Amino acid sequence: MRLLTALPRVAPVLARHALGYADLAVEDLDSLGDRLRRRLIATLACALSASVAVLMFCLLAVAMAWDTPYRTTVVVGLALAFAVAAIVSGGMARRERTKSGGAFPRLSTAWDRDREMLREILAARETHS
Repeated sequence: MRLLTALPRVAPVLARHALGYADLAVEDLDSLGDRLRRRLIATLACALSASVAVLMFCLLAVAMAWDTPYRTTVVVGLALAFAVAAIVSGGMARRERTKSGGAFPRLSTAWDRDREMLREILAARETHS
């Protein structure tokens, strides 16, 4: 019942905090969008360049082995090398996804501080009751 009687006094504070959380979320999204855009462009440029270089080296290896009995061995070796590279990079991507932080770091920090402050306030009220 005390919660219902305290609600009119607490509602403006909760509304201000909600607006503060919304502002932090907007700021986090803005900076996240810029970082992701730059990272995506750099990653695409690197991947395209690396793909062309790998393709050229593969063609060179096949061309050098074309008139030899090792032609099939070279092609199979290249296929196995790419399979291993795909498995390793997939594992790295999966680990990176679990290590990376959330999308809203400042909002999360503010939320954690506010929850801890509410716990302290509620604990202090219980000891005084």
